[in-house]
Order: sequence, then structure tokens, then C-alpha cells
Amino acid sequence: MPVAVPRVALVVTELRPGGMERLVVHLAIGLADRGVPVQVVCLHNAGRLSSLLLEQDVSVVALNSTSGKDIKALYRLWQQLKQFRPTHIHLHDYASLPYAALANLFAGRNPLLFTAHGLLYEGFEPLKKRLRFFSRFLTAASAVSEKVAQRHRDYLGWKKEITVIGNGVPPVGVSDEQRRCMRQELGCADDTCLFLAVGNPRPEKAFEDLLDAAALLREKEQGFFVAIAGTLADNAYCQGLLNKFEQLDLADHCRFLGFRDDTAALYAAADVFVLSSRSEGLPMVILEAMSAGLPVISTNVGGIPDAVGDSVLLVEAQQPALLAAAMERLTKDPELQMRLSDCGKEYVESHFGVGRMVEEYLEWYRLEF
Repeated sequence: MPVAVPRVALVVTELRPGGMERLVVHLAIGLADRGVPVQVVCLHNAGRLSSLLLEQDVSVVALNSTSGKDIKALYRLWQQLKQFRPTHIHLHDYASLPYAALANLFAGRNPLLFTAHGLLYEGFEPLKKRLRFFSRFLTAASAVSEKVAQRHRDYLGWKKEITVIGNGVPPVGVSDEQRRCMRQELGCADDTCLFLAVGNPRPEKAFEDLLDAAALLREKEQGFFVAIAGTLADNAYCQGLLNKFEQLDLADHCRFLGFRDDTAALYAAADVFVLSSRSEGLPMVILEAMSAGLPVISTNVGGIPDAVGDSVLLVEAQQPALLAAAMERLTKDPELQMRLSDCGKEYVESHFGVGRMVEEYLEWYRLEF
């Protein structure tokens, strides 16, 4: 007889601020709300987003691994799986795969599931041989869009079906008070068009293209400001962004905000959301921005055009001039802003709710008993 209610271990590297990690949080809370025993296991530290789960009494376990080949972390994961006794182990990144595959061999050989979130922009080719080996231990795979499914199918040499389960976001509530306070903090006048970008700066996010677009827009339009929220790491890419920011002399029109845990207030303050990425699966930030009622400008990459193409203003990636032109268009066309705002909000509510996503994952689990 099939088990009526699964017990799910969600495994990630760390619940750091990021789209995939926020999805794991939404999924864990949604499962718990439906009476499904769920535990989130982090290979490294619990991470900043873990507090959102602890507030909902969802268990989070950190294995505190500090190295790439950590035998002690493997042992701790095996112990944790033995103790929790999941019916399903659901992985969300490749770093977790070798550990979960080996620990599961000794902890019960339960269904080992993997969800692909992104398009593997860089750094994954040297790992292909190893990850293809460990993918043999997977029972099933899913992806957040068909484009992501195809990319991972090719990468892993995966011969079985990949189930596509689109991301889901809870409604993002915004208020006039949030807008007033945040725009005051950012120094934006009422008639300033505030463009918002959210994401941890990495090469695939292409914030350098957004900076170039802002510099081009400045030549035609002065009443705008670009706010970029996301953790600036201590690496060459982020230092290059800061150098470009200084070289373009954008201090009067752009600001890096760093990590923010008040994105709802940022959505409330903004007039337009901008995504400049060169590679994406199905970004949570676009869905959140649309849910908050923001018109969206996005590059035509990954699963975005198939998922929300008619509800956003699409431009080709790596084309700052086209991005600047789209930004200028929205500063001068409030009717288009309103149409994209209304259309996007309605579309996300009807197609990308958390409830729909959680139910689809539950159905997927039931198929893999």
C-alpha cells in the first residue's frame, strides 16, 4: 500500500538569500501547512533565510560542513536521515548530490529527487563527469522550466523524464507607507522613476549591462534612479562592478544597496523592476515583483519568455542600449506601466501561486513512492 503522507527532507547547501533558497522556504512552509513532516538540511550553515522557517516551526538542521570533501558532514547527514526517516530526499543544488547519494545508500535508499533551478551559467563543465556519476543514484528529476529541464538533461546525460514544476510565490503586499519611507531613505523625489533590480551580483546577473544602460539613459533622462539590492561579495566580479560604477560616475543615478531583508518595502517604493541577466531559469524576483504590482523589464533568457513573456517588456540580453531604450520608454509611458502592472499581477496570481506549486510537488512525491 502506498504511504498516504510523505516525510520530506529538503537538502540545500545553505539558506542564503537567493531565489532557489526562497523557493525551498516557500515549499517547506507549504508542506508543513498541509501536515507533511518536513525538515530542511543545510550542508553548510543554516543561513539568513532559516529564520523564516524557524518562525513557522519548520525544522532546520545545519551540518556545518566547511570543505568540499567532508567525510564528517557525510556521516552527520547519514545520521540525520536515519533519525528523521524521510520517505523522500529532495535536493535543490548539485553540491548536495554526492553527499545525499552516499548517505542515502546507508540510511534506507529512499527516493532521491533533484530539482534543477538554473541554467548552469559558469563553473559546471569541470564537474560534469562527477555529477553524471552521482546522478545515477537519483530516482527522478524536476525543473522550474522546460529550458532548464533541457539544459540539465543534456548536462547529466539524463534519459528519463524531467517533470516541469514552475516556481510559486506568496502574494507580495505593499503599502503607501512603505513606499513613502523607502523612497525617503533612497532620496527619491515623488517624480523620480525608481528602477529596482534584486539579486546577488554574479556574472550571469549582468549588472554591468544595467550600469551601462543607466549611463545611456542619463544622456536622455535625468529623473530616474536605479537601486540594486543584493550582497556584494569580496571577489573580482563585484570589484569590477564597483569600478565600473565609479568610472561611469553614476552616484547621482544609481546605488548598490547590499543585502536587504525588506524587499517588500523596496517593491513598494519602486516604479519599475529591471532584470538584466544573461542566464536564468525562472527567477523568483520577477514573480515577486509582478505580484507586488510592478511593471517588469526583463532580458529574453531562459524560461522567462515562455513563462511570463506577454506580461513583461522583453529585451535581448547583453544589449545595454536596448535595455536603456526600454527603461526610457517606461519613464515616458505611464499607461504602459499601468498595463504591465495590472497584467503581471493578475498573471502571477493565477499561474504562480505557492499553493499550486506545493500541490504539484506533492503529486510528484506521490508518484515516486
